[in-house]
Amino acid sequence: MSRLINKDTRLCISLAGRPSNIGTRFHNFLYDQLDLDFIYKACTTEDLAAAIAGIRGLGIRGCGVSMPYKEACIPYLDELDQSANTLQSVNTIVNVRLLCAAAEAWPKPWPGLYTMPVSDLASSWRATRSPGEH
Repeated sequence: MSRLINKDTRLCISLAGRPSNIGTRFHNFLYDQLDLDFIYKACTTEDLAAAIAGIRGLGIRGCGVSMPYKEACIPYLDELDQSANTLQSVNTIVNVRLLCAAAEAWPKPWPGLYTMPVSDLASSWRATRSPGEH
């Protein structure tokens, strides 16, 4: 990442049982290419309730959710959108009100995400990876 982190840089995280570098590097690459003042960090936790309280309390903007937390996080969220409620599975937590805010959840990426013109970005990103990196 070529940009410096400062007091205004927004934090997004992922909660995963086995975090990897590939998602972290990809998110940070896209933030840089799209000129967004965000940083992404992959995390795991032994205390899911505290992790979600930290999302609220620290003003973390968003959180990707992977196994084994997709269902386990539901009791700690303030709201679920209709599809997350129907599926009882969460893919993304969005802290929309920032400090001490409610977390909302969606079970899959937003529909427009699949139509973003990122093929050139993805090709550029692949060129920055080390061989065999995960």
